[in-house]
Amino acid sequence: MQKIIIPLVLTLGIVHHPCNAQGQTRDDPSYQLYLTQIAAAEAFLQLNKISTATGYLNACDEQYRDIEWRFLKAALDQSTHTLTGQNGVTFTNVKVGPDGTIVAVSGSDGSIVLYSFPGFEIIRELKGHSSSISTLDFSSDGKRLASGGRDHAVILWDVTTGKQLAKNEGSFSQGIYQVRFSPDNSMLGVVSWERLNERKPYIFGFAKLLNVNDLHEERRIELDNHPASGIVFTPDGHDILIATWGEIAYSYNVQTGNQNWNFDLSDPSGYNAFHSIDISPDGKTLALGSADYRVYLLDVKDGKVLHRIEPWVGHTKIIKAVSFSPDGKWLATGGEDQTILLWNTSDFSRKQSCIGHVNTVSGLAWSNSGTSVFSSSLDGTIKQWDLTRPFETTYKICNFGPWQTPFTSDKKYFAAPCSDKKLILYDASTGNAVSHVGMQSGLCATISKDSKTLFTSSFDGVVRVWDIQTSREVKTLAGHSARVDGIAYVDEKKQILSVGDSTLRIWNVNSEKELNVLRFDSAPFRIVISPDESTAYIGFHDGAVRAFSTGTWEEIGLFKCAEGIQEMALSPDGTLLAAFCGKNIEVWDAKTLKRKALLQGHEKSGYGISFSADNSYIISGSYDQTFKLWNLTTGACTLTYHGYEDIIYSSKFVSANEIFLSSSQGKIWYYRF
Repeated sequence: MQKIIIPLVLTLGIVHHPCNAQGQTRDDPSYQLYLTQIAAAEAFLQLNKISTATGYLNACDEQYRDIEWRFLKAALDQSTHTLTGQNGVTFTNVKVGPDGTIVAVSGSDGSIVLYSFPGFEIIRELKGHSSSISTLDFSSDGKRLASGGRDHAVILWDVTTGKQLAKNEGSFSQGIYQVRFSPDNSMLGVVSWERLNERKPYIFGFAKLLNVNDLHEERRIELDNHPASGIVFTPDGHDILIATWGEIAYSYNVQTGNQNWNFDLSDPSGYNAFHSIDISPDGKTLALGSADYRVYLLDVKDGKVLHRIEPWVGHTKIIKAVSFSPDGKWLATGGEDQTILLWNTSDFSRKQSCIGHVNTVSGLAWSNSGTSVFSSSLDGTIKQWDLTRPFETTYKICNFGPWQTPFTSDKKYFAAPCSDKKLILYDASTGNAVSHVGMQSGLCATISKDSKTLFTSSFDGVVRVWDIQTSREVKTLAGHSARVDGIAYVDEKKQILSVGDSTLRIWNVNSEKELNVLRFDSAPFRIVISPDESTAYIGFHDGAVRAFSTGTWEEIGLFKCAEGIQEMALSPDGTLLAAFCGKNIEVWDAKTLKRKALLQGHEKSGYGISFSADNSYIISGSYDQTFKLWNLTTGACTLTYHGYEDIIYSSKFVSANEIFLSSSQGKIWYYRF
C-alpha cells in the first residue's frame, strides 16, 4: 500500500519533497516515507479532506512519530470524546437532557442509549424501533424522551424507567425527520412526508401536532411537494416554524393552523433546500441551514432576513445541522463538509471551527452549560467538543504587529508591543487582556524573570520600563538617536541592554543611568542573553553575530551568516543559538561558535524562531505565511503548516503540547495538542 501512496500524492501536485536540510540528516527511506506521509496529511487537511488526511497520518511509522505527528493528529480530530457503536451499529443522532447529566444517542439498529455526562457511563438502553432512528428530543423537564425513525414510528419514553409511554406507528407512511416537544410539553411536533400515487404532486410534506398523552394527531399542516425537514416551537408555544426541502420555511399559528408567513428561497436555477432549523432561546431569530451552503437568519415575527452566513466565510457544502447555545450567544453549524463552525450571534463572526468527523455532520446538541457541543455524523460516531480547551484559539489584539511576544515565566501571559499604540499584557490561552500597560507604540520587549517588570523599545529611540501590576511606566531610558530594534534584561545586575543606531547601550535600571556604550561600524538589530547571563549575542544587518562577555563587555566570539540577521533565539539550556539569516535558519554551538546546521525550506525571511524545551526542535514563522517544525536530531523539516493569510512574526513552543503564533496584522493563534 505504501508504494501506491507516494506516487499518488506527487501526481496530484499537492505535496513536494520535504524541506532540505544541511547538517545532521537521515537518509533512511522509511524516514523519508514518514516525512512524505506527514506532508500529505497536512496538504489534505488544508483541502478539508479529513478522512484522506487521517489515512496518511495513521500510516506513519510509529517509531518516527513526534511533535509534527501529534500536532496533525490533534488538528485532524479536535474532539474531546468519541462514542463509537459496537457490533456494526452506527450512531445516528444525539440529544442532551435539560439538566446536562444525560446524553441520549440513537443507533442504526433502532436502539437508544442513555449515557451519563460527564463520564459517558451507560445508564440504560431503550429498544422499540425496528430500524434506524433519525431524531430525538427531551421534554423541558427531562422526564420524557421522544424519538422518530425510518420505521415510520414515533415513540415516547420514560427517561427514568426506560419504558415506552406511547407509540404512534400507524399514521406515518414514511420516515420521521424531526420531533420536537412544545414548551409546555403538551404536544409533540413531527415532520415527515408521504407519497401520493393517485394525484400530483406525488410527494407531499407535512407537519403533525401529536398529543403527548397517547400521541394521537391533534392537527395536520400540509406544506409543499417536498419532504418537511425540521420543526421548532416558539418559546411561548404560540407558533411553529417548519423547514422543507421545497426551499421554503413556514410559520404557523398552533391553535388555528393559519399561516403567519413563509420565506420562499425556491429558484429554478438552483436547489436551495432547507435541511436544518433551530430557534434562538429568546425566540427572536430562526436559523436555517441550506443546500446552497448558506445559513439564513430570519426574524421570527415576519420571516425577514436578518443576516446570511455566506460560503466564503462558512461552510463549503450543504448545511445539515444548526443549533443555538442555551444562552443564545453562539450558533453551531455543521454539514457535508464534515466541519462544525461556531458563530458569535452578536455579529455572526466566526468564533471557532471543530474538525474530526470523516463524513457529514448530521446533528448538533449543546450541553446545558454551553461549554460543550455534541455532534452526530454519517461516519457513525458521536463526538463531544470541549469549547473551553479547543485545539486552536484565535484572537486579534492590534492592527500592526506585534513584532515580539515575550512571555511571563509561567508561560500564561505575554506582552504585545504593536505599532498602533497598544501595549497590553494578555492571557495567552484566551486572548483576554489582563493589564493595559500603556498607549505606546512598540518594536520589541522583554519581561523580567519575576514577571513583574516589562521593558519595551520603540521607533522613538526610547526604552521604557513598566510595572506590570500597576500598569504604569516607571522608568524612561533615552539615549538612542534612532529606533531601538533589540533589548535584553540582565536580571542579576538589573541592567537593560538595548541595540539600535549602530550602538549597544547598557543601562542601570534602578538609577536610569547609561553605564556603557559600544559603537559598531554596522547596524545591530537583535540581542539575546544566555540563561546564565554571562554572554550577550548581538545580530547585525550584515549577517554577523558577535558574542560579548557581560562582565567585561569584551568581544569573545564572532560568526557570520550569509545574509542579514532577522531574528535570533537561544536554546533553553544556552548551548545552541539559532538565527534567521535571510530565508534560511542557521544553528550554531553557542560555546564553540561552530555551525551545526543550515535549515533551508522557507521561501522568504522571517522573524519567528524558538526552541522546544528539550532542544530537539525549532519552530519558525516566516513572511511566506507558514510555520515550520525542524527536527534537530535528523536535520529535517518535519512539518510545513499552511493556511495563513498574514505574515507569521512570532512563533513559540509554549510547552511540549502548545504552540503560539502571531501575525503582522495582530492576529494570534494558540494551539493545544
